[in-house]
Amino acid sequence: MRLIAALFCALLASACAARQPEAVLPTSAEPPTARPSEVTRPLPEMTPSVGPTVHVPEVQVTVAVAPFVISPTLALQAVPTNDEHNGRIRIGLERYLEALDRFRESGSNDPSELGVWITGPFRDAVVAGMQASGTDGVKRKFAIGSLRVDRLLVKTWGTRAVAEVTATIRDQAVDGSVPDQVETGGLRLVGDSPMVIDGWDTTNGRWFNGVQTMSAEGLRTDIAFAISSLLLAESWVPGSALQTNFGGGGDTPYLAARHEYLGALDRGKSALRTFADVVATVERYETFKEIRDGLATVRIQGVVVTTDPAGKTKRESFDRQAVVLFGNWVPEVVDEQVVAGRWMSGGDLALGVRDHNFA
Repeated sequence: MRLIAALFCALLASACAARQPEAVLPTSAEPPTARPSEVTRPLPEMTPSVGPTVHVPEVQVTVAVAPFVISPTLALQAVPTNDEHNGRIRIGLERYLEALDRFRESGSNDPSELGVWITGPFRDAVVAGMQASGTDGVKRKFAIGSLRVDRLLVKTWGTRAVAEVTATIRDQAVDGSVPDQVETGGLRLVGDSPMVIDGWDTTNGRWFNGVQTMSAEGLRTDIAFAISSLLLAESWVPGSALQTNFGGGGDTPYLAARHEYLGALDRGKSALRTFADVVATVERYETFKEIRDGLATVRIQGVVVTTDPAGKTKRESFDRQAVVLFGNWVPEVVDEQVVAGRWMSGGDLALGVRDHNFA
């Protein structure tokens, strides 16, 4: 097998088009009559903005195994490419080829060590292609010969989503001792900072991996981090500092209301404020047909535990909703109802502001 036949992945890039009207805010679902069976998911390690020695405990979140609708109601839109999109796509392809160079130089045959975000049949084809194209005693390096964007898709709110391209890749001997190997094929990249995820299988006339959509289990696995982060910002213990760092990106109506809400919490009345018995129930997921990204509506139930300066502890149950964005960054809450029926965003999710890679 020729190397390039395995190398080509389509680029997923979104065009920064003018912002479009945003997805309609989810409405409340009827609460379940009985709690479903549940599964507790491990949470990534978090570092809250606290003092040097006093740390607020992570909020443990149990994700309910309750059925919910995955609704592909959001639409990607084709847009013309431009210099910015072309530049971002080229960078994504260059990073992919650099990772392949490192993998080949390492001498490994283990696909898991490729160092790029590709999986499945496409990853296997890439590894097989590199093994078949090697030249004993010759150090080789990949380079882009030419690149044409065939299709560029953006999300409803204007964020880059998918780019499919035709690229010519040159596999060159660094010392020029043997002729270049050259091949042209189709690639697919995804994301605001485009990453190669798939390639065109010329033999079978299809993408190696095909469309990758969000599964119910995958969403449940990832949702706990967002809910834990949300509640951690509302928690404190004696000596801990107020958390004010919410990551990169621009401000939104929700974040402004969120800061106001956090500022109104009275730390003078409670020496300690934590959460217990937190259960997150996904009510529905609005997504796209072509990619995994989307908006999850989540019901959050649990207990707020407070201890006043005199040492008296109080437990109060709560029941609220949140909208979690699965996009180009970690899953994050982009709206919520602390008071039933009142979304803090006022109806403007500002997804064009939040749905970017802030690395």
